[in-house]
Amino acid sequence: MPVPIPVAILGFSAFDRKALASYFQLSGRSLPRYAHVLNADLADLVIADADEPGVLELLQTLGRVQDALFIGALAPPEAGAWMMRPIDQTQVLRELDALMAQRDNPASQPLPLPLPSSLGQGALRTIGTLELPGLPTRRADDDAPPPRRHPAQLDPREARRRELEALRRPLVTPRALLVDDSEVALHFLKRQLLAYGVEADLARHSERALDLLTHHVYGLVFLDVDLGPHSRTDGLTLCHQIRYRLRHPGGRAPMVVMVSAFHDPVDQVRGTLAGAEAYLGKPLDLPALDQLLGRQGLYRPPGATGAGARQPGQRP
Repeated sequence: MPVPIPVAILGFSAFDRKALASYFQLSGRSLPRYAHVLNADLADLVIADADEPGVLELLQTLGRVQDALFIGALAPPEAGAWMMRPIDQTQVLRELDALMAQRDNPASQPLPLPLPSSLGQGALRTIGTLELPGLPTRRADDDAPPPRRHPAQLDPREARRRELEALRRPLVTPRALLVDDSEVALHFLKRQLLAYGVEADLARHSERALDLLTHHVYGLVFLDVDLGPHSRTDGLTLCHQIRYRLRHPGGRAPMVVMVSAFHDPVDQVRGTLAGAEAYLGKPLDLPALDQLLGRQGLYRPPGATGAGARQPGQRP
């Protein structure tokens, strides 16, 4: 019986880590090819959050950069593999397969690619339309997908495509849309967000939510999975429409946060596949909300009280 390949996951939110680990079990294979391990020293491969401070430095210290799949915009040029958000299960597994192919056959890796001397180190860690000439690469194994290249090594058309992909990432502004069939839950969450300086509009069904989204710019959408009998779609379907089909006035899709009483790992994976960036359980987990907003640069002012405090016996 083949032994699964151990993979460590560094960085990411708790929600994203659970989703990534679950991909190994939901890959459709009779046996999982990969298994999540907590200790990077015991892992053959690493999935790393390219946008979280300290992750790259840790991997450089461990000498594991070339064993890592970086997810995010700030991947180093020497990364073994790289992909942008949103996180896609099929692409994650494909990139891990490519990393293993490189380890098993080092000669299949691309040759070192010289970069123009005018490019500073900062340019290597950003995405942009770099006017680079066509650079030769060696072909990977015919049986393995070729490793992805860093943005600084892409031709102008491919770099422009990646730039447009980056523009589709959520843009967080201090205005939120709250979608829930419970009026009590809507007003409770609205009071919490006011303490962070976030104004909120309310919608009790999907049609109202879509109407507001086409007329206003939102940075965040808090979306219940079960929208009740008066909604034409459930929360997962609406999430997919928001992230991938709707044209937004601000040019970018908002960050979608699923809020539901159903928040076991399978439910969270379904939310991720629908395009959700985070998942909060009901009753509303206030520390988790505080951490989520803090990662977006939204903080409760010192001494703020009242709006964010739950009254005894009050249910969200």
